Amino acid sequence: MDLLIGTRDRDASVRATSRSVGGQLDMNFEVRAEDLRTVRGIVAAHLCWWRVDDSTAHRMLTVVNELITNVLQHTVADTDGYRMASLLLQKVPDGVTAVVRDQDPCPPVYASPDPLAEEGRGLLLLRALADDTSVSVTPRGKDVWVFIGTPETPEHF
Repeated sequence: MDLLIGTRDRDASVRATSRSVGGQLDMNFEVRAEDLRTVRGIVAAHLCWWRVDDSTAHRMLTVVNELITNVLQHTVADTDGYRMASLLLQKVPDGVTAVVRDQDPCPPVYASPDPLAEEGRGLLLLRALADDTSVSVTPRGKDVWVFIGTPETPEHF
């Protein structure tokens, strides 16, 4: 799992920490466009490792990518020039949850974009893919929580 060991550019100066323990991945990192692929790779590797089915994994990857991209596009850099975020991904008995925390206290605004608009569909996508969502404003920013349930397996008689 090379993605869990380091970035592709080993000389890259990235502000990031992560911890993975028993069905839980906890990451704190500087959000940069060039690192989105690496974050997706780490999330995909963990979902595979936890034996999450392909459909649920694909939905969660899309949601996490959208939430991290929103941090990049909508969060103002801190006084040091960084856009920091954290991601908590957990395998739970009936699905997978994710919490993305950023430093912007403004909650996302759900809107109906113009059908021909090239942006503004992120939260609609989130609602379509996630089985449940929630937003909490905190003294240090906001948390966006999502839950995606795994398909029920039929009982054998």
